[in-house]
Amino acid sequence: MKKILTYIFITAAALSACKKTEEQLFSSPDGVYFDFNDPLKNNLRTDSVLYSFALFPEKSVDTVWLPVRITGSRRSEARFFRIAPVDSATTAVADKHYKALEKEYEMPADSGVARVPIILMASDPALTSTTVRLKLRLLPTEDFTVPNPAYDSAKVIFSNRLEKPVWWDVWSSEIGAYSRVKYELFIRVTGTSELPRTFDAQVLPKVLYYTRRFRNFLGSPVSWVEENPQAGYTLEPAGAGKYNFFSVTNPEKKYLLELNPADNKYYFTDENGKRIV
Repeated sequence: MKKILTYIFITAAALSACKKTEEQLFSSPDGVYFDFNDPLKNNLRTDSVLYSFALFPEKSVDTVWLPVRITGSRRSEARFFRIAPVDSATTAVADKHYKALEKEYEMPADSGVARVPIILMASDPALTSTTVRLKLRLLPTEDFTVPNPAYDSAKVIFSNRLEKPVWWDVWSSEIGAYSRVKYELFIRVTGTSELPRTFDAQVLPKVLYYTRRFRNFLGSPVSWVEENPQAGYTLEPAGAGKYNFFSVTNPEKKYLLELNPADNKYYFTDENGKRIV
């Protein structure tokens, strides 16, 4: 009988402790935090998003999305949280490099996560040589606290420039010497920014498809534009045997194409003033 009473007492105490824990859990104020992973790093959590407009030549404006997740309970009504730039760690300029942030953002009813749009703009010519940074921090509101300082901030780092990819030298016999403008044109014509980083006979047909398409373009860019209207590129006369080559969806980004009388062919010029061949 004594053993039975002891068991009942222990069970009751355990149930009471669980009830108190539940009460503490559900009485805690709901909070928000940034929650996104880097697919290039085995989906490890990161606080940064990297972006380059040079990889998307048809775009002069684009949006990156930052997931904000709640800690606590979902509610049947919409709630709101705030995000603000951290001026001391931000070099991007509002309404020049990105659209100014909203006063607050909505956490939809019955939802545990919201995706915040950060609208980036590529119109500043300096972005072709400079990377800018936008650091953001979550701020408390009447609806949400910000309980974890380790997850309260996020960075968007972006530019409109390219760096030499590690695979370029592997396939230089097919595409020639590297230049930034040449790489940009390669992306525009082939629709890819990546080739395999090592030589492999199995991937060779795919690589040759891209590289020969690009070489055909460089050999006769005027014909390429005429034969590939679906690609969305056009040539605009610039006088004296010159044309501007650009995407119809991003006319601000233009490449000068010039006739060489010596061989009666058109050539693009790279950032160093050299003809692209």
